[in-house]
Amino acid sequence: MFTSSASAMKYILSLVLLCLSVAISSSVQATVQKSPNDTKNYRSITLDNQLRILLISKPGSDKAAASMNVAIGSSANPEDRAGLAHFLEHMLFLGTEKYPTADEYQSFIRAHGGGHNAYTSQENTNYFFDVSADNLEPALDRFSQFFVAPLFNEKYVDRERHAVHSEYQAKIKDDYRRSYAVTKSQMNQENSHNRFAVGSLKTLEDREGKPVRDDLLRFYKKYYSANLMSLVILGRESLDELEELARIKFSSVKNVNAEAFQSQGSLFNKDALPQKIEIQSVKDIRSLTLTFPIPETRTLWRQKPVYLISSLIGYEGKSSLLSLLKAKGWATALSASQGHNLHDQASFMVNIQLTEQGYANYLQVSQTVFQYIELLKQQGINRELFEEEKQLSSISFRFKEESEPIHLVSGLSQMMQHYPTEEVMIAEHVFENYDPELIEDFLSYLRPDNLQLVLKSQAINGTQTEPDYKVPFNSAKLSEEEIKQLQVQSIDSTLSVREINPFVAKNLDMLSTKDGTKPKLLSKAEGFEHWYMQDTSFGTPKTNVYFTLQSESANSSAKQWILNNLFVDMLQEQLIEDLYDAYMAGLNTQVYPHLKGFTVRLSGYSDNIDLLLQKVINAIISEESAPQRFAILKQKYLDDLANELNDKPYNQTTNRLYELLLPQWENSAKRTALESIAEEDLRKFAKGLLSKPSIKLLTHGNHSSKGALALEAMITTPLLAKEPEAVPAINVAEIPQNKTVVEQLAIDHNDSAISVLLQGENNSLQSRAEISVLSELLSAPFYNEMRTEKQLGYIVFATALQMNKTPGIAFIIQSPSADANQLREEVNNFLNKSEATISNLDEATLTKYKQSVISRIQKKDNKLSSRSKRFWREIDWRETDFDSRQKLADKVRGLSLEQLKTCFEQLQTRKLVVLNNGNRFKTEVSSTLNSSDIFNKIKRNEQYVPEA
Repeated sequence: MFTSSASAMKYILSLVLLCLSVAISSSVQATVQKSPNDTKNYRSITLDNQLRILLISKPGSDKAAASMNVAIGSSANPEDRAGLAHFLEHMLFLGTEKYPTADEYQSFIRAHGGGHNAYTSQENTNYFFDVSADNLEPALDRFSQFFVAPLFNEKYVDRERHAVHSEYQAKIKDDYRRSYAVTKSQMNQENSHNRFAVGSLKTLEDREGKPVRDDLLRFYKKYYSANLMSLVILGRESLDELEELARIKFSSVKNVNAEAFQSQGSLFNKDALPQKIEIQSVKDIRSLTLTFPIPETRTLWRQKPVYLISSLIGYEGKSSLLSLLKAKGWATALSASQGHNLHDQASFMVNIQLTEQGYANYLQVSQTVFQYIELLKQQGINRELFEEEKQLSSISFRFKEESEPIHLVSGLSQMMQHYPTEEVMIAEHVFENYDPELIEDFLSYLRPDNLQLVLKSQAINGTQTEPDYKVPFNSAKLSEEEIKQLQVQSIDSTLSVREINPFVAKNLDMLSTKDGTKPKLLSKAEGFEHWYMQDTSFGTPKTNVYFTLQSESANSSAKQWILNNLFVDMLQEQLIEDLYDAYMAGLNTQVYPHLKGFTVRLSGYSDNIDLLLQKVINAIISEESAPQRFAILKQKYLDDLANELNDKPYNQTTNRLYELLLPQWENSAKRTALESIAEEDLRKFAKGLLSKPSIKLLTHGNHSSKGALALEAMITTPLLAKEPEAVPAINVAEIPQNKTVVEQLAIDHNDSAISVLLQGENNSLQSRAEISVLSELLSAPFYNEMRTEKQLGYIVFATALQMNKTPGIAFIIQSPSADANQLREEVNNFLNKSEATISNLDEATLTKYKQSVISRIQKKDNKLSSRSKRFWREIDWRETDFDSRQKLADKVRGLSLEQLKTCFEQLQTRKLVVLNNGNRFKTEVSSTLNSSDIFNKIKRNEQYVPEA
């Protein structure tokens, strides 16, 4: 009881001050700088346990998402436990005290329109998911328990060791993993960054008196501390509601005031430099990588000196380093970027894809790189170029487009480890001040005596072997003679630092939107359609121009298909110097071949889209001859076809499904055709391709109808024929009914693989709807049974697989532990059990899965390009009411359990199986047929999946 009003007021005031103090201490807030085009609301808070959280409110969003980044990764592995951090990442998905079932989290996310994943890097472990917007709270409840009370169930500890080993084995022939392993092995082993990180059965085995589970628990308790975590949550709720959710779900994450792990010692053995490493590749590739140790750059994110240097070295326009290397016939591609990025040191890398001639002259190629570096040292990066980079970055930030929520939260949670939270959105766009001395200092490290030179080729015969991936390699210091060859005596006169960019947009005004919600047919003629929609609803002054040239000659034979691809390759090569400036200024060009011809997609600021289009049209109609370019691209295509046979087994088995069912050509037929093709064949093909094409055009974005018609004229005047030829439809071969077709591939890999396709009865919306729901129902159980419970392999998934408009479900496994016969039996057993699962569904569960599918179908377009791509697909499918999503969603909404049962029974009557037996398995594969003969006959007889 209070004795006076004064004392009461004093008590109340003290309570207010206490509450205010608690609020300030537990909810430190900062204003987050965001793009003027960003309509989301942000709040940065720090909980009492020192967990830093960024909240993002996006009213009206159909997706919610979250990501937790833990600032600990593979570099912190105990020396005798390679892969422990990665193993821990796997284990957190397999049950918590509150949700002990191993697949609870994954099943919930999948059943509510979402997806999830995680990765372990050297310094971070990142967990992320998205889910339908009205399910954020229950998803967060499951997700938060990873960091509160994971089980580390002994049963799954043993099983998941095999999953980690499967992941390691699945990429045993991956050239990137192999070369990375070799280069790390030749660097300073005292720095833990350079050690094996994936893990294997050997490194994660139980040892006498030291079970791996104990090491897992120790690692988790030591490093999974709230003060080393950063969390991002995005939802349609208000910031206050999101904050309340965050506090309820994550305040119980323990804070043990863990000290962030930092690798110690130099990355490179300084006495080993300059160093040459030669690595034998699996695929037929030839590459040269020049790596230079440089000082740390993390504290220089406002100046970005290394970005500026890499932007100029990696420039691909006229008078560039790549232009000169191509002119000499030495290279096909070049990139420059920062490599390592540690707290106390970093590296800079130049990577070059070599021709055969370039490989034979790799020291001269390297010396040419040093010529360009010397040019930069002499001329510097002038203020004009710096200001242009700053301007381009500022424009990009001003009109920043939406990212997918799952990608946004994952990226931001990781970036929060390195940038102030209030600047995390703008950090990559900041160019604060021009500092030529700082740039000059970093350039000083790019010299021959501070070099690690890595050469990769199938032709290398290594005398040493990397222990984890068994890679043959050679390693030695560069000789005095080799170093002498790298010294710059003079600079080639064709090299120059790039000029000011002519494509930088000046007019960034936006038109008012007044043309409705879907494209209209602006122009139509024989063999031509122009669909148009003015659209500035995403707040960007951008336009997308898509057009396709279609001709029967594009795919009438394997030779014609190869010529179609070569035509596109030559076109891209011809354009690259002119269009690299456009790319830097935010104007993008994509040209790709397809079964009907080829398509061009132009996107970017409306101001210069016409200039970009004109350059593309000029290149298409050009009859320029380039024998050297043709020879190089032909050889590259031959290499690519050879390398397809060294792709991951599951990729090969899945790609074979497409080859058999679509009008595609086998690898051997393509190689045979390509070997005999001459440049004259390509000239004749181009003339025929462009003589009578049918054309479809979409203009979409910040353009008036008058402006769109001007763009149309630029295309139709030189390209539209008076009598365009009809273009055949792309049909899908019908799998024979009640006669499972099984094909075995011969793949040189230890793992076995299987791809099983169940094909829909027809192309109707009803069939698509039924199969979408069945895929949603079966994907999580398939993963849990084959991956988590039976540990058949790391690569396991069931997915809807639609070819053109034909729906289907694919079941895919790559396994180091089971042969092809077992994989086939396991899939069949799963399908048999699934009949009972589907029959026992109740209406509430079915409704949940239908809602999940509907949320995926009706996912909102988050930027102009997403909407353009959707419109373009509907134009291609002749669904030009542009309401196919709504129609499909309505079909899903009306599905009954009986319809699903009938559909699943039908699906199993049309089954195609492609598999391979891994090298380690000696068993014979049963019941294989000559699939090529079967499906060639089906295609000849035009037995295609019907429309309805």
